[in-house]
Amino acid sequence: MVVYSGALIGFMGWGVWAHHMFASGLGPIADSVFGATTMMIAIPTGVKIFNWLATMWGGQVRFTTAMLFAMGFIAMFVIGGLSGVMHSSPPADLQQTDTYFVVAHIHYVLFGGAIQGLFAGIYYWFPKMTGRLLNEKLGKLHFWLMFIGMNLAFFPMHFIGLLGMPRRIYTYRPELGVETMNLISTIGAHVIAVALLFFIYNVWRSWRRGEVAGNDPWGGAMLEWTIPSPPPDYNFTVIPEVVSRLPRWSVTHMKAIPEVPPQPIHVPGGSYWPLVAALGIIGMATGAVAHTLWIVLASGAVLIFSIYRWAFEPFEV
Repeated sequence: MVVYSGALIGFMGWGVWAHHMFASGLGPIADSVFGATTMMIAIPTGVKIFNWLATMWGGQVRFTTAMLFAMGFIAMFVIGGLSGVMHSSPPADLQQTDTYFVVAHIHYVLFGGAIQGLFAGIYYWFPKMTGRLLNEKLGKLHFWLMFIGMNLAFFPMHFIGLLGMPRRIYTYRPELGVETMNLISTIGAHVIAVALLFFIYNVWRSWRRGEVAGNDPWGGAMLEWTIPSPPPDYNFTVIPEVVSRLPRWSVTHMKAIPEVPPQPIHVPGGSYWPLVAALGIIGMATGAVAHTLWIVLASGAVLIFSIYRWAFEPFEV
């Protein structure tokens, strides 16, 4: 259900964009369709959120920096999602459109949600990529400063928008009564900047002399934690045999992977044909936008040729 929900969110995401255009006179039918899709996308989103919560409920939670960012992501994403469902009502959205309420909504979803999720991934995967752990004390300082700064910066914008302050302006009349809340938002933005400075210092410090991570610093159950950190070019010395849902914790699996390759491992060399294929795709898109058929056909030929050459490119010994 989680996988289906992710696919459904990706599909339905194409059908909710116009809830930001209710003020432009789309008409009752379009308003109804986009209002309904904006409501319904909350269903697969709710499936994913409750799955994340149930995963934590059924596990033994350790409050590492990565976990704190993951939990912060869920909390902030829920707040942003609740204000997003409010935009499914055309009368309500008509008042909120082009105000700071929409700014608050999108930042709780994209900054409170996506950015915190990205930082959770960085703190979790940094030891696998570099072989060293990020400092946990600096990481938790980074989290709390960013969490507090984000809420200081964006939560007051809900009220600022409801009071009538429009987006995309840098000045306003004092009669609005939003000076204090705008000041709080500005302070929150500076707190976020300070938090990012701590993160940058943490990455620089840990990369140079951070604690050595070892193969499995988190006690992970998946295959990637069975190999050294950072991983060798060939990843596994032999193709691993998965004998359970948690292969890292399987004694049979652990004995199946030798530390030293039994024979020389052949690693293919690099190729520039994927880059050529990407240029072909860009050329096709450019030609379509410019309504130039010959550019589309020529770029399509480049794409097909490069994929063919990439597929049959011999390995370099």
